[in-house]
Amino acid sequence: MTEIVSICQSCGMPLQKPDDYGTEPDGSKSRIFCHYCYQKGTFTDPDISIKEMAGKGAAIMSEMYEIPPEKAIGFALEQLQPLKRWSGRIIPVCESCGMPLMSETDCGTEVDGTASMRYCTHCYQNGAFTDPDLTREEMIKKYAPLMAAELDIPVQKAEEMVEIFTSTLPRWK
Repeated sequence: MTEIVSICQSCGMPLQKPDDYGTEPDGSKSRIFCHYCYQKGTFTDPDISIKEMAGKGAAIMSEMYEIPPEKAIGFALEQLQPLKRWSGRIIPVCESCGMPLMSETDCGTEVDGTASMRYCTHCYQNGAFTDPDLTREEMIKKYAPLMAAELDIPVQKAEEMVEIFTSTLPRWK
Protein backbone atom coordinates (compact mmCIF):
# COMPACT_ATOMS: atom_id res chain seq x y z
CA MET A 1 0.00 0.00 0.00
CA THR A 2 1.53 3.29 -1.04
CA GLU A 3 -1.13 5.59 0.37
CA ILE A 4 -0.72 6.90 3.89
CA VAL A 5 -3.58 5.68 6.08
CA SER A 6 -5.50 7.99 8.39
CA ILE A 7 -5.49 5.83 11.53
CA CYS A 8 -2.73 3.82 13.17
CA GLN A 9 -3.03 0.21 12.06
CA SER A 10 -2.01 -0.93 15.56
CA CYS A 11 -3.95 1.22 18.06
CA GLY A 12 -6.47 3.11 15.91
CA MET A 13 -5.21 6.58 16.84
CA PRO A 14 -6.13 9.21 14.23
CA LEU A 15 -3.04 10.19 12.24
CA GLN A 16 -3.66 13.85 11.57
CA LYS A 17 -0.21 15.44 11.34
CA PRO A 18 3.28 14.28 10.33
CA ASP A 19 4.48 14.02 13.93
CA ASP A 20 1.76 11.44 14.66
CA TYR A 21 3.46 8.83 12.45
CA GLY A 22 6.07 6.38 13.73
CA THR A 23 9.39 5.80 12.02
CA GLU A 24 10.92 3.12 9.84
CA PRO A 25 14.48 1.76 10.36
CA ASP A 26 15.89 4.40 7.99
CA GLY A 27 14.18 7.24 9.90
CA SER A 28 11.46 7.82 7.32
CA LYS A 29 7.85 8.08 8.47
CA SER A 30 5.80 4.91 8.72
CA ARG A 31 2.80 4.99 6.43
CA ILE A 32 0.58 2.98 8.73
CA PHE A 33 1.66 3.19 12.39
CA CYS A 34 1.73 5.97 15.00
CA HIS A 35 4.77 7.08 16.97
CA TYR A 36 3.40 5.53 20.17
CA CYS A 37 3.23 2.05 18.61
CA TYR A 38 6.10 2.03 16.15
CA GLN A 39 9.64 3.46 16.25
CA LYS A 40 12.72 2.65 14.20
CA GLY A 41 10.86 -0.09 12.31
CA THR A 42 9.67 -2.06 15.32
CA PHE A 43 6.69 -2.05 17.64
CA THR A 44 7.36 -0.28 20.93
CA ASP A 45 5.56 -3.12 22.71
CA PRO A 46 5.98 -6.15 20.43
CA ASP A 47 4.37 -8.61 22.84
CA ILE A 48 1.20 -6.68 23.65
CA SER A 49 -2.02 -8.59 22.97
CA ILE A 50 -5.10 -7.13 21.33
CA LYS A 51 -6.88 -7.31 24.71
CA GLU A 52 -4.06 -5.40 26.40
CA MET A 53 -4.06 -2.82 23.59
CA ALA A 54 -7.83 -2.49 23.97
CA GLY A 55 -7.36 -1.94 27.69
CA LYS A 56 -4.93 0.92 27.07
CA GLY A 57 -7.18 2.53 24.48
CA ALA A 58 -10.25 2.02 26.62
CA ALA A 59 -8.63 3.77 29.59
CA ILE A 60 -7.87 6.81 27.43
CA MET A 61 -11.34 6.86 25.82
CA SER A 62 -13.03 6.36 29.17
CA GLU A 63 -11.26 9.38 30.61
CA MET A 64 -11.64 11.61 27.54
CA TYR A 65 -15.25 10.82 26.68
CA GLU A 66 -16.73 9.58 29.98
CA ILE A 67 -17.34 6.09 28.56
CA PRO A 68 -18.03 3.46 31.24
CA PRO A 69 -14.91 1.23 31.36
CA GLU A 70 -16.68 -2.00 30.32
CA LYS A 71 -18.26 -0.27 27.30
CA ALA A 72 -14.92 1.35 26.41
CA ILE A 73 -13.14 -2.02 26.35
CA GLY A 74 -15.76 -3.56 24.07
CA PHE A 75 -15.68 -0.56 21.76
CA ALA A 76 -11.87 -0.55 21.67
CA LEU A 77 -11.75 -4.26 20.77
CA GLU A 78 -14.28 -3.69 17.99
CA GLN A 79 -12.15 -0.86 16.58
CA LEU A 80 -8.88 -2.80 16.78
CA GLN A 81 -9.95 -6.07 15.16
CA PRO A 82 -9.90 -4.82 11.52
CA LEU A 83 -6.49 -3.09 11.86
CA LYS A 84 -3.46 -4.57 10.11
CA ARG A 85 -1.56 -5.47 13.27
CA TRP A 86 -4.45 -7.63 14.45
CA SER A 87 -6.13 -8.76 11.21
CA GLY A 88 -2.95 -9.27 9.18
CA ARG A 89 -4.10 -6.99 6.36
CA ILE A 90 -5.13 -3.44 5.72
CA ILE A 91 -8.89 -3.46 5.49
CA PRO A 92 -10.26 -0.45 3.63
CA VAL A 93 -12.81 1.69 5.41
CA CYS A 94 -15.65 3.72 3.99
CA GLU A 95 -14.29 7.16 3.19
CA SER A 96 -17.59 8.66 4.31
CA CYS A 97 -18.54 6.91 7.59
CA GLY A 98 -15.46 4.81 8.43
CA MET A 99 -17.18 1.42 8.37
CA PRO A 100 -14.64 -1.35 7.67
CA LEU A 101 -15.19 -2.90 4.23
CA MET A 102 -14.57 -6.45 5.42
CA SER A 103 -16.24 -8.10 2.44
CA GLU A 104 -17.77 -7.16 -0.89
CA THR A 105 -21.24 -7.13 0.70
CA ASP A 106 -20.11 -4.19 2.87
CA CYS A 107 -19.13 -2.18 -0.22
CA GLY A 108 -21.32 0.32 -2.00
CA THR A 109 -21.76 0.01 -5.75
CA GLU A 110 -20.59 1.94 -8.77
CA VAL A 111 -22.91 2.84 -11.66
CA ASP A 112 -21.96 -0.40 -13.45
CA GLY A 113 -22.78 -2.48 -10.35
CA THR A 114 -19.19 -3.23 -9.34
CA ALA A 115 -18.18 -2.91 -5.71
CA SER A 116 -16.83 0.41 -4.56
CA MET A 117 -13.66 0.00 -2.54
CA ARG A 118 -14.06 3.56 -1.23
CA TYR A 119 -17.56 3.65 0.24
CA CYS A 120 -19.92 1.33 2.09
CA THR A 121 -23.36 0.17 1.02
CA HIS A 122 -25.01 2.55 3.49
CA CYS A 123 -23.29 5.65 2.10
CA TYR A 124 -22.94 4.90 -1.62
CA GLN A 125 -25.10 3.08 -4.18
CA ASN A 126 -25.19 3.12 -7.98
CA GLY A 127 -22.24 5.49 -8.18
CA ALA A 128 -23.67 8.18 -5.91
CA PHE A 129 -23.92 9.04 -2.23
CA THR A 130 -27.17 7.91 -0.65
CA ASP A 131 -27.30 11.30 1.09
CA PRO A 132 -25.44 13.58 -1.34
CA ASP A 133 -26.17 16.86 0.46
CA LEU A 134 -25.05 15.64 3.87
CA THR A 135 -22.45 17.93 5.43
CA ARG A 136 -19.84 16.85 7.96
CA GLU A 137 -21.67 18.82 10.65
CA GLU A 138 -24.92 17.04 9.79
CA MET A 139 -23.14 13.69 9.86
CA ILE A 140 -21.82 14.44 13.35
CA LYS A 141 -25.32 15.38 14.54
CA LYS A 142 -26.79 12.27 12.87
CA TYR A 143 -24.35 9.70 14.27
CA ALA A 144 -23.46 11.16 17.67
CA PRO A 145 -26.79 10.23 19.32
CA LEU A 146 -26.39 6.64 18.09
CA MET A 147 -22.88 6.47 19.52
CA ALA A 148 -23.99 8.14 22.75
CA ALA A 149 -26.69 5.51 23.22
CA GLU A 150 -24.36 2.62 22.35
CA LEU A 151 -21.59 3.78 24.69
CA ASP A 152 -23.81 5.27 27.41
CA ILE A 153 -22.17 8.70 27.19
CA PRO A 154 -23.41 12.29 26.89
CA VAL A 155 -24.26 13.33 23.32
CA GLN A 156 -21.73 16.18 23.55
CA LYS A 157 -18.93 13.67 24.20
CA ALA A 158 -20.14 11.49 21.33
CA GLU A 159 -20.11 14.56 19.07
CA GLU A 160 -16.46 15.16 20.03
CA MET A 161 -15.62 11.53 19.15
CA VAL A 162 -17.43 11.63 15.81
CA GLU A 163 -15.89 15.00 14.96
CA ILE A 164 -12.35 13.71 15.53
CA PHE A 165 -13.00 10.44 13.68
CA THR A 166 -14.66 12.06 10.65
CA SER A 167 -11.76 14.51 10.33
CA THR A 168 -9.65 11.57 9.12
CA LEU A 169 -12.11 10.52 6.36
CA PRO A 170 -11.51 11.75 2.80
CA ARG A 171 -15.13 12.77 2.17
CA TRP A 172 -14.93 15.31 4.99
CA LYS A 173 -11.41 16.69 4.48
